[in-house]
Amino acid sequence: MKRVVLDATGLISWFGPGGGRNRLRTEYEQGLLTVVAHRQLTESVLATLAASGTWERDRLIRVASELDRLDFELHEPPIAEVAGWIARGLTADQARSAALASSMDLSLVTADPDVLSQAGTVAGSS
Repeated sequence: MKRVVLDATGLISWFGPGGGRNRLRTEYEQGLLTVVAHRQLTESVLATLAASGTWERDRLIRVASELDRLDFELHEPPIAEVAGWIARGLTADQARSAALASSMDLSLVTADPDVLSQAGTVAGSS
């Protein structure tokens, strides 16, 4: 079975315009893909949505409930790898996903152009 690390922006892209046609989302829904993520993924998604300024409290709570139902494989990335990715210019959240992908030798799926440019060795677009 195929396995990938999914970051917050990659997951959010599953639900945006055309999200239902997202190839990885379809593979996940068909049981052909295992999604690996860091343990703070839900908080990262909520923070990203809240930062847009268009999501109200009740809507964020509903999203949190939906995210809790996803059966992702959650791991904590090695802190030394996180530090290495931060040193390359990623934020702490971005670095957690990149470190998890690199430490597990998996592809990182992201919709974040900064992550793509800084972590291109492990990242691919969603």
